[in-house]
This record gives sequence, C-alpha cells and structure tokens, in this order.
Amino acid sequence: MEQVSLFNRNKNKASAGSKRKKQIGNLLMITAVYFAVFQIAATAAGVVMMFSQSRANRSLAVLEKSGIPYFVALACGMLVIIAVTSPRLKRKIFAETNVRMTPVIFVCLLAVMMSGQVISSLYSSALEAFVNLFGYSVTAQMEAATAHSQTFSMLVYASLLGPLSEEIVFRGFLLRGLEPYGKKFAIIISAYMFGLYHANLVQSPFAFLLGLVLGYTAQAYGLKWSFALHVFNNFILGDFMVFMLRNVPTHQAESISGLILLTGGLFGCILLWRKRAVLKGWLRRYQITKPYLRETLLGKYNIIITTLVFILACLGLEKL
Repeated sequence: MEQVSLFNRNKNKASAGSKRKKQIGNLLMITAVYFAVFQIAATAAGVVMMFSQSRANRSLAVLEKSGIPYFVALACGMLVIIAVTSPRLKRKIFAETNVRMTPVIFVCLLAVMMSGQVISSLYSSALEAFVNLFGYSVTAQMEAATAHSQTFSMLVYASLLGPLSEEIVFRGFLLRGLEPYGKKFAIIISAYMFGLYHANLVQSPFAFLLGLVLGYTAQAYGLKWSFALHVFNNFILGDFMVFMLRNVPTHQAESISGLILLTGGLFGCILLWRKRAVLKGWLRRYQITKPYLRETLLGKYNIIITTLVFILACLGLEKL
C-alpha cells in the first residue's frame, strides 16, 4: 500500500512538472509570436510605404527614419497579446501595489538603471575588439542602438508607444504570467526575453540589465512606474538630451552626454554597493529553490527562440 502511494505521489509530481513546463513554454512562444508578427508587420508596412511613393521619391534612408511602420507593427503585435491574455491576467497587469513610490526612490532607480549604461559601454568596446578578430564589426549595431529620432513619428514611437507596448508585453503579460513560479524567476526570464528581442548584439545585454530594473519596479511599485523609467531612459537620456545639446559642437556634446551618463551610472554602482546587504536579503527572500530557471533557459522553447534571434542579430554584423 505504501509503494502504491509513493508511486502515485511521484506520478503526480511528474505530471505537475510537465504542466508547469508547458505553461511556461506557452508564455515564451506567445512572446515569440508577438516578436515575429511585429517584425513581419513592420517590414510589410515599410514595403507598402516605399511603393506608395513615386519612384523618384523612394528612399530606404528616409523610410528607416519613419516611425509609421512601427505603429502598424505595434498594433499587430499587441493584438496577439490581447487575444491570448485572460481577464484575470489583464487585471494583474495593471494592478496597483501597496508600496508608495517616492522621488528619492525614483532617482535611485534611475541611477541603478544608468549604471547599466556604464557596463554596456565597457561591453561594447570588448565586443567590437572580439568580433574584429574574425574580420567583423558591430559598429552598425552600435550606431543603431544609440541613434536618436530624426522624425516626429519615430520620436513618438521610441519615446512613448514603444516603451508602453514593451512594458505591457514584458513587465505585464510575461512577468505577471511567470510570477506564480517565483518573483525573482519572473523578473529574470522577462528581462532575458526583453533583451533577446532587441536582436542587437550591442544593445541586448543592456536591455537585459534594464529589464531587471524595470521588472523589479513593476513588481514593487506597479506598471506605470516601470513605464515612467522606460520613458526616461528612451526620451530624457536619448532624444531630449540630443535636443538640448543640438547647438553644442559634436565632440563636446558627446563628452557632456557621456559625463552625465557616467556620473549617474557611478552613483548607481555606489548605491548598489552601499545597499548590498538589503539586496542580498531580497535575493535570499525570493531565492529560486526549484529548478525553474535552469529548466526554462535550457528548455526546447527557449533554445529554439534564442538560436533564431541570435542568428538574426548576427546578420547585422559588418565585414571590415
């Protein structure tokens, strides 16, 4: 009788594990479909825009500066998320928390976010040196990652609509969908997918670090605050800074913006060091005790998605 009970218990455990893997896999595949639909829709919209113009006015350079194809792509991608999100998960996505955001906390989160910029700069230099050994360069991807908006439509997309949709998808749908398996697990996986889907060898690691900060912010303070941080990163540290320095010589403008990012980033690093005991306490409190992280990262769904997106990112490398 005891052996039968043990057998049933092991069978139920295996069944629960299989169900969990399937549920997590489904969430990852839905975000993959979102990414694929987004890319296809943006390309299709760009082609339509190109051929709707007269032959004399057709220009790929002009099209790349427009945010209109991304408006179409965003709408198509969000339809996928809306179609598969349950009413219960929709309520969780926009749920308020009981923790109050203060100006001091917001500034501290900004500084931690900017520390990722410092790490990303060091990584970019190391990556360029590494791929140079094989006769390639990531300069084009670096320029794409740091490019500012040159049209109003691209400004609206990059500074507002893009961050809004990404927060709903990654800090809303994906993070909240993964939360039943652990808060830290949900933050890490949602940040990983957020970084991966930038499909840029230079930008993806920074996007992962940014995703960690935004994921924590969304969990602790709500989606509106992760959205606010995201807008600050894309708009204030991006297009707004470029606009404010527009009359400054290029070399000086780059030095000023670099100094601002370095100062904020170093403050963030110091803050993380001083608060390391609090950080360690939070990590212990939400320790991933079960093999969810390993199963997910090494699972077939993630391996397929990561491989395909990595190949896509490598296509952006240039020959020296």
